[in-house]
Amino acid sequence: MTRALRTAVPPLIGLLGVLAGGVAQAETITGKINGHGCAHGGHTCPANKLDPHLAFEPTFVLQQPDGEYFFLSNLPRDVKVRHVLEEARATGTVDDKYNTMVVDAFMVKTADGFETVWTQQAHEDMHEYVYEDGWFQFSGEVQ
Repeated sequence: MTRALRTAVPPLIGLLGVLAGGVAQAETITGKINGHGCAHGGHTCPANKLDPHLAFEPTFVLQQPDGEYFFLSNLPRDVKVRHVLEEARATGTVDDKYNTMVVDAFMVKTADGFETVWTQQAHEDMHEYVYEDGWFQFSGEVQ
């Protein structure tokens, strides 16, 4: 895969997701990270952050107090698992038809308010650093 293609693919996937769904609008959603199967069943799980259920839950959602939940389509699974059961806030583009958000920024509640723990821009910057500028580049010289 060429450098230009690797750089262009992640943003294009997000854009296609937005365009493929119905009418999208920018929003901020606050709730708790919950396992999707549990949210769909009307309850909260896992029981705690060490619950083995975490390994078997295929995806996690941001669930509002009224029970409505949103899939955070581009937020990595490890970020969702790390903050499961925590109060969180996501900003991004919402597709109401599929209850999906393409996340621009993800924040978790702390004693001082909400702290940003992930952004799409930082994710893209790290991807470029790892795959374009650093770790996986081989200059041909052996040191």
